[in-house]
Amino acid sequence: MIGVKAPQTELEWSRRAIINVVDVLAVHAESLTLIGAHAVLLRTMDLDVPRMPTGDGDLGVTPGLVGDLPSIEALLADAGYEHRTTARPGLWGRESYDEQDGTRSFREKVDLLAPHGLSGTASRTKRSVPALQPAHGKLAVGNALGLELAAFNRSLVTLTDFADPRLSAEIHVAEIPALILAKGSKIGERLRESRKGRVRDKDLGDLWRLMAVAEPSESARVIEDLVRQPEVGLAVRQSLEWTDEVLRDPASAERAKLAFDTFVDPAEIDHTFDMWRSALAG
Repeated sequence: MIGVKAPQTELEWSRRAIINVVDVLAVHAESLTLIGAHAVLLRTMDLDVPRMPTGDGDLGVTPGLVGDLPSIEALLADAGYEHRTTARPGLWGRESYDEQDGTRSFREKVDLLAPHGLSGTASRTKRSVPALQPAHGKLAVGNALGLELAAFNRSLVTLTDFADPRLSAEIHVAEIPALILAKGSKIGERLRESRKGRVRDKDLGDLWRLMAVAEPSESARVIEDLVRQPEVGLAVRQSLEWTDEVLRDPASAERAKLAFDTFVDPAEIDHTFDMWRSALAG
């Protein structure tokens, strides 16, 4: 396309990276699901609150839907992407540049993550995906707890580029119940194990955004249906328990309030957390 407008902000770059990677991995499109901050933005776009900045470009990868050929590793490498680190699988980058302190960074950043319960590993500490390694390599895709529901609870959406709306991609996007469990699991795991990373007020803000636009009892029903599925039931149950713990922690609603400052009535945030605590408690 002639004269494509270059992204300027971190948010614009992360949206461009997702669209580009979806195009590069088109042959494996059925296995890809948009998760993370951009999925939250899409599912809560009608909410009248400020859009939160993000540099995350997270794509879920369902191993059972990925063909052996062509290799994900080879496709991304041929398109100019490289591993941002060899310490953790799934982190890819393109358009490298040097930060002011001399460290190397990337304008396009994407994290490819398989649901832990479908990855082929029983270890909570291992981030690799044995189910994909023979055909796609050890570093192509990582895994994370809490993404199991997103492999099933998703729908096709047109993802439009922020910097140049002429660019777009069709991609499966996780539905709200799946995103609530993914976000709740991320927060819950990090609260228990700080070495997994810090919890930001924005994480609780994202959780509130999702809960604010969904019907609690219907979402709880979707989650409960997946708890009964043999393939991912145990993992979904764990995610549900972590999310429930987050909702019951009085600090969670307070941190969500900090994320929105004066843009959202604090009483509205409290009400949303109260409704969802009751719904997920069954």
